[in-house]
Amino acid sequence: MIPFVSNKLFLDSETVAEQLRRARQEKKIKLEQVAKKLNINYKYLNALEKGDYDKLPKGVYGKNFLKEYSNFLGLDYPELVATYELEVNVYQPREEKEVFSRQLAKKQYFWSMPKVIKNFLIIIVIVICFVYLGVRLNKIIVAPDLLVLSPADNFITQQSIVEVRGKTEVEVEVTINNEIILSDVYGNFSKMINLKNGLNIITIKASKKYSKSKIIVKQVLVKEK
Repeated sequence: MIPFVSNKLFLDSETVAEQLRRARQEKKIKLEQVAKKLNINYKYLNALEKGDYDKLPKGVYGKNFLKEYSNFLGLDYPELVATYELEVNVYQPREEKEVFSRQLAKKQYFWSMPKVIKNFLIIIVIVICFVYLGVRLNKIIVAPDLLVLSPADNFITQQSIVEVRGKTEVEVEVTINNEIILSDVYGNFSKMINLKNGLNIITIKASKKYSKSKIIVKQVLVKEK
């Protein structure tokens, strides 16, 4: 940022930098001494006296330095800060001002809200996090879904073979009578099972790591032809 100098906007008045520098010189005190007394970094006071506003902290911090310095010199701060803001608006790039203003507005909006509302919002965020973690944990430990489409319950047939067909979740291990059955990418599985005469017990189990197993038992009765 180019140091602020007088132009046609300020022909009838001194700039902030000129007023600060003149007031200090009238008191016959060095800038280093002022920095030490006010406990403000020398470079910030020097930036104020030179109009190098881009070297100052953004927002209220820069104004606080100006307030302390102007009060120390016995200057009228409200009048001085009004001129300061005008000078900053004249020389600060528009894009930089808009970005900073948006960021500052967001922060001010949040911190200006009543404490009850802020606490309520914080609690809501915490609850959402716990719910999300609970859902994820439940998905890990709960037994997977298992649907057996065939055969029907208490199925009676005269055939010596039956198709066991069903659907479960993806990446779930399926076994039929302790034999691992491969499922497709959608969780569908199918297996032809040989039957014997009389009552046949078919046990279908779906399980995944760290979870309980889901077990469905089908009874198939084979009648002699």
